[in-house]
Amino acid sequence: MKVLVTGATGFIGLEVARQLAARGLQPRLMVRRPSRAPLLHQLDAELVHGDLTSPETLDRAVEGCDAVLHLAGRATFEPAERLVDSFVHGTRALAGAAVRGGVSRFVFASSLLVHGSTSSPVTMETVPTPAVDYGRIKLQVERELRDLADTTGMSVASVRLPHVYGATDQLFARVRTGYLAVPGRGSAPYGHLHVSDAARALIAATEVDWEGASALADRDPAGWDVFLGYLQELLPNLRIVRLPETLAWLGTTVLDAATAWRSGPSLYTPDTVRSWNLSLPVDPDALWPELGIEPAVPTYREGIARTLDDCVAFRWRHPVADRRAA
Repeated sequence: MKVLVTGATGFIGLEVARQLAARGLQPRLMVRRPSRAPLLHQLDAELVHGDLTSPETLDRAVEGCDAVLHLAGRATFEPAERLVDSFVHGTRALAGAAVRGGVSRFVFASSLLVHGSTSSPVTMETVPTPAVDYGRIKLQVERELRDLADTTGMSVASVRLPHVYGATDQLFARVRTGYLAVPGRGSAPYGHLHVSDAARALIAATEVDWEGASALADRDPAGWDVFLGYLQELLPNLRIVRLPETLAWLGTTVLDAATAWRSGPSLYTPDTVRSWNLSLPVDPDALWPELGIEPAVPTYREGIARTLDDCVAFRWRHPVADRRAA
């Protein structure tokens, strides 16, 4: 099976690419920014240039592929108008190219944030009620892909990823500095997943017959205070500053307005604060049986320890922070 991976130089995409290459599947990896391509050069994979905002590059990218695993997009909690080009228009163009190219399977990396706060664990039957624009845009893409599947027969699956973490994510980039500021107590339960299991789940979704949309997470929906508390047990010198939610929201609102002119993505937005303070537990059995696998990193405790081991080896710049020329 030939798989095209979009967003292959991003945090999750790079792990997906590694796992596919390690299995000898020689994935095709779509790269928008050539400056990031060296991250992939050690992999047994085919690299191809492609840009979601340039539809003419996408037909060539999907040519000869059996499946598309779509992770590319502006993965920050910004207002909808900043997200729509890459997620909605870009995915629409990519899916159209996939249909024209005879691709049989399309897997979309969606988000748990298509759901709003809930006291009950999210299951496959939970009705989406997004509270932030990132979730609203992801849900719009899911619905467009479902409609496309209905009219073309292409098989579509949307995997709603929770908080995915690992040595090269935004959170641990700050942990390595020894200082971490968070917007609120974050004591409500929340779904987490180590990046290795996120990649395993997405790859499995390209290989099974399951269609639809569902969240998944590890076995312990720990609140942020619990998650970070355990991290601090392992890193006693880590300084964590918990800003009051209201103060963080006001600060990011002012900052967002002051920097609205910038084209680069921002991590400091009001929706970041809202997302952090949601209650979003996930049923531990959601989606895993349909994929035919179990999480190899069952809880945040094993995941944080593994991530700190990986931090010793990794020196990597997250694409959101990479300001080098496109």
